[in-house]
This record gives sequence, structure tokens and C-alpha cells, in this order.
Amino acid sequence: MRCAGISGRARWLQPIADVVFTHLHFDHVGWASHRDAPVFPSATYRVHQADWDHFVAGPRRSQAAVDKLTPIVDQLELFDADFTIAPGLDARHAPGHTPGSTIYIASSGGRRALLLGDIVHSVVQFEERDWEVIWDVDHAAASALRNRIADEAANTEDLLAAAHFPNMSFGRILTTDGPRRFVAV
Repeated sequence: MRCAGISGRARWLQPIADVVFTHLHFDHVGWASHRDAPVFPSATYRVHQADWDHFVAGPRRSQAAVDKLTPIVDQLELFDADFTIAPGLDARHAPGHTPGSTIYIASSGGRRALLLGDIVHSVVQFEERDWEVIWDVDHAAASALRNRIADEAANTEDLLAAAHFPNMSFGRILTTDGPRRFVAV
């Protein structure tokens, strides 16, 4: 199997064992399938049940999501609670942006990296506690979650990254000289 953009690299697609989705907005599932076949033929694809129900199985389903995700249904694993994917990698339900938004937390030696998906769209949202984005399904829950995550990570060694940050950079939340701010590392 070959896909546009990775032509000639099909050998490395086979050993991919797990694909995790932060949520099912189309810009986050584009590589789930290509030409009606899973991009990662040996992988288990994992997504929160609430997002599957909302975007694929529910009455307000997105036809684009249905088309992109139907080819992976035989490899799909739905979950509805926080769980450990593998030692040092945990999935934490984080509804607000979407009903099944999920944060993935990689940890080792007491240090953590939080992969936030679209929980935060801009680093400015760490400073401006009330800023929202139009794509949040539940604005109040999304804002509360963003603030809770930022407060939890503030002035710690935790690294955070989100899908739409400039250069997809990791950084820390600091409050040492006033308002919260994201500092890239």
C-alpha cells in the first residue's frame, strides 16, 4: 500500500501497532485511511466512544468522518474511561472541545508530557482564561478544562504540546512573573 506524501516509505507503515486519536475532527483523522484502506494495516486505532458516537454513529454525524473512518472499523477499539495504553502512556478523557476529546500523557521518571490535541488552539489561551474557539462543542466545559490543565501544569516540569501550536512545539506553563504563559522549550 502506498499513500500520497509517503510514497516509497510503505515498509515503515506495517510495524505501526497503535494509532490514537485525540478527537475525530477531520483535520485529525486524515491519515486514518487512504483510498478506502487503513493507512496503518497492522494497527489498532483507538478513540473515545463519545467521539465515535458524535461524529460517526450519531444523528449529527459528519459524512467526511464516516467516509474517512469506515475503512478502519475492523481495527477500531473504542474506550469510555481513562486507561493505560502501554507502560508510561495514559489516555485521559477531556471532554469540551469534542465529547470524546482525549489527552495523552507520556510519563517516565516522574516527568510528564501532555499531548493536548485541540484542548488548546493557541498559546494565548493559556494567558487569556476566557478565550474560546468556535470549534468547541461545549464552550464552558472546554474553557474549564483548559484552565484546569494549565493550572495543574503551571510551574512544574510538565511539557505540553497541542496540535495547532506554532511548529508543534512543546513548552511549559509559567506563572512566576504574573499571568500564565506558555514558554516553548
